[in-house]
Amino acid sequence: MKIVVIGGTGLIGSKAVAILCQGGHEVVAASPKNGVNSITGEGLKEAMTNAQVVIDLANSPSFEDKAVLQFFETSGRNLLPAEAGAGVRHHVALSIVATDRTDNGYFRAKVAQEN
Repeated sequence: MKIVVIGGTGLIGSKAVAILCQGGHEVVAASPKNGVNSITGEGLKEAMTNAQVVIDLANSPSFEDKAVLQFFETSGRNLLPAEAGAGVRHHVALSIVATDRTDNGYFRAKVAQEN
């Protein structure tokens, strides 16, 4: 199965990529380092070709309230149409427990990502 890991070269993403590869999956470690950028849209179409699953493990480079919200909203607006266009059947996003019950800018941004 082809799985695209957005943020696949990061702390959590690189571990997920290794585990998925050990499981025999075809894995794309998608990140700006590899020419795939969920903010600009660069490389998304190519990365998604023939993928069945996208795992979104990307994280904002800034934790400032406005910047992190913009990051997750922009990333989602780019990822979901690219996935739909490629026929991706499953989208998995890393979440945090109780984000909807905490008044914190980063958590509000994660709720926006989930929505």
